[in-house]
Amino acid sequence: MPAQSCTVTSFARPVLTCFAIFSTVAACGSNENTDPMLTEITAQGRVDAAGKLIGPNGNDMGVVAFTEGPYGTIIRLDVSGLAPGWHGIHLHKVGDCSDGADGFKASGGHVNPDGFAHGLLNPEGNHRADLVNIYAGTDGRVTAELYREGVNLLPSEAAAAENGPFPLLDEDGFAVIIHENEDDHMTQPIGGAGGRVACAALTE
Repeated sequence: MPAQSCTVTSFARPVLTCFAIFSTVAACGSNENTDPMLTEITAQGRVDAAGKLIGPNGNDMGVVAFTEGPYGTIIRLDVSGLAPGWHGIHLHKVGDCSDGADGFKASGGHVNPDGFAHGLLNPEGNHRADLVNIYAGTDGRVTAELYREGVNLLPSEAAAAENGPFPLLDEDGFAVIIHENEDDHMTQPIGGAGGRVACAALTE
């Protein structure tokens, strides 16, 4: 499937371009073509970047949107088609969801510039990729808002400071990965979260 590009206008930062692999124009273009899920998830505030979540077969599973704060980033997502229950969700180093049939391995490992161990409950620290779990109801849908301290989208004065936010949108972008199982926030390297079942790729 071809890569579909779209632009998301920020009210405080430059316009970012986000890329996702999906088969129809959904989040781009005129109001008539706007994805209703993206409209709903972005209606309440500023969005600095957004992308489409796809499944292993390239099927549309939802949207994810990012809003920068001074020292971290708010992440909103609306995703369907998950198995009921808890799912791990992480930020991955490469904005590439092109190999869904092979498990989205092209997205690489976790964003972890500090070289820490995985897990929000790990006393040795955690990856800047690590997020709380999300819960899918019996209908397989999740609508959630998360916050991750220590990451931003673009380089900034704060990012340049010691231990400042890590800019996610480097030359190869980044990906949001949802896993098939719950992340226990301790087990290495991904908390026992299992296979990658949804992916959104974002690049500058």
